[in-house]
Amino acid sequence: MTLKIIEILKIPKYFIIAAVSALLFTGVYIYSQVLGIIQNIDLWLSVIPWYNAVLFPTLVVLFGIAISFQLYTRSQPKICDIKKSTGATSGAVAAGFFVAQCPACASLGTLLLPVSAVTALVQFGWIINLASIGLLIFTINYLGGFKQI
Repeated sequence: MTLKIIEILKIPKYFIIAAVSALLFTGVYIYSQVLGIIQNIDLWLSVIPWYNAVLFPTLVVLFGIAISFQLYTRSQPKICDIKKSTGATSGAVAAGFFVAQCPACASLGTLLLPVSAVTALVQFGWIINLASIGLLIFTINYLGGFKQI
């Protein structure tokens, strides 16, 4: 018996969707972190704290898996009337997008916020990252990804 999410990711179409969405998220996120100055990507990678270097790939992988699994779930025939909403993925991405991975970086989203809010985001960014990861895990669980099949 394996988890449903693993069986879905064995289907090439959904594995490619997960990989492409994770790569797109990575590209857009890093581009916004360096404020469009591509030459600063190596600087961004050199100053990122170790815990964000672990949390960011985790967030990216879970984002790709959640998007892929959500698309799979939507493509399946519905047996009963569904009245619940599955919008936790967009909330996790929105929360994660405002968090700068390196303390010296200001993401594109924080340019719209006051300085005190940016300071709080930098100081508590790892907590917001963990909350975003938790929301993505909740999304996958809510959609039935961790059920044994």
